[in-house]
Amino acid sequence: MADEDRSLTEDEKKARKKADRERKRQEARDAAEKKKRFGLTPEKKRKLRLLIMKMATDNLKGEQQRRLEARKNYIEQRLKPLDDVSSMSDAQLKSLCQELHNQLKTTEESRYDLELRVRKQDYDINELNIKINDIKGKFVKPSLKKVSKAEQKLNKLKKAKEDEPNFINMANLKQATNKFALKEEQKEEEKINFRDQVQLKSAKEHKDEE
Repeated sequence: MADEDRSLTEDEKKARKKADRERKRQEARDAAEKKKRFGLTPEKKRKLRLLIMKMATDNLKGEQQRRLEARKNYIEQRLKPLDDVSSMSDAQLKSLCQELHNQLKTTEESRYDLELRVRKQDYDINELNIKINDIKGKFVKPSLKKVSKAEQKLNKLKKAKEDEPNFINMANLKQATNKFALKEEQKEEEKINFRDQVQLKSAKEHKDEE
């Protein structure tokens, strides 16, 4: 009886584990289906990217068109059509020339003032950027000079040549050592010759005494 209860308990455990596995698999399938339904697939992302690019292009074209129209309207307002100069008298032509000259003078003065204002604004912006960089502790990186690979290789070869030992000096040192050795040998030979001369001289003196 106890064995039957134990087997039933094990069967229940197996059934429960199987049910848990099925439940987790079903939850994973539901989550994947939900993500597939509401998420962005690669194809949807591509279409969305194309749509955003198209909207940005249309907005840019619309802005350019708006600026062209504003420029055209401004020119039409500032440049009034001239009357028929062929039917004007000399006084009228002179008056028209004076009016155009004054208009040109006023326009040049306005342009000069605008250029000065733009330069001052650029200077102020630059000063503010410098102050911001000083406060943040960030400095503009200097533009580095681009060095070619060939020049780098030449510099490496030059440096390696400077670091390698000077074999010419070693040869000179060896040659100098040989010279010293020859001098030592000459001194030894002179000592031997001097000893022989002393012996010969003493023998001659001994012979004379006899």
